[in-house]
Amino acid sequence: MSTTSPPASPLERVRSGRLVAGLLLVLFGIGWLLEVLDVIDFPWDVLFPIALILVGVAIVVASRSGARPGGLIAVGIVLTGVMVLGSAIDFPLGGGVGERLERPATVSELRDEYVLGIGQLTVDLTDMSVAALGADARTRVRVGVGQLVVIVPEDLPVLVFARATVGNVRVFEDEEGGFGAEREAGPGLDGRGPVLELVLSVGLGEVEVRRG
Repeated sequence: MSTTSPPASPLERVRSGRLVAGLLLVLFGIGWLLEVLDVIDFPWDVLFPIALILVGVAIVVASRSGARPGGLIAVGIVLTGVMVLGSAIDFPLGGGVGERLERPATVSELRDEYVLGIGQLTVDLTDMSVAALGADARTRVRVGVGQLVVIVPEDLPVLVFARATVGNVRVFEDEEGGFGAEREAGPGLDGRGPVLELVLSVGLGEVEVRRG
């Protein structure tokens, strides 16, 4: 005689949902802590697919036990939406949240890339001189949602490529807004000598480059 497993009780459903939610919070908490402590540049682009797989497995298990995985499905939809949004508007899933100021004074202090997920990122290059530049250099700066401001000194030759998937771009006195807004400028001065190349992008928000 065949037997069937009894459906999961409401208490078991709550426990399974809390377990998945707890695991996700632990994963995201560990990632955020490691970035705040500047231990590693946490791979958020890997964590989100892992979290989505975890939710999918939990939905399959809940369905086989007769539970209704409504809450888990909602979590999966949110995670999928975040991943799709990140692909559509060049949203960096790492970099953290908040207001950040970077102020490199030499090429050795200048990073290859600066990233912020949500908030305002200001890169102040006013302490960097032509002598400090020495040779051609390049840096990339990305913000997912928010404002990106780059301040360059008057005598520093720069080549700027700036883009906002949705938003506004202002490079010196040249401005454009809307979808896929792009502006370019440079290299400035007489075009001779070392040049600093700035590749700037915002998914949703504003890019501003100004002399200071």
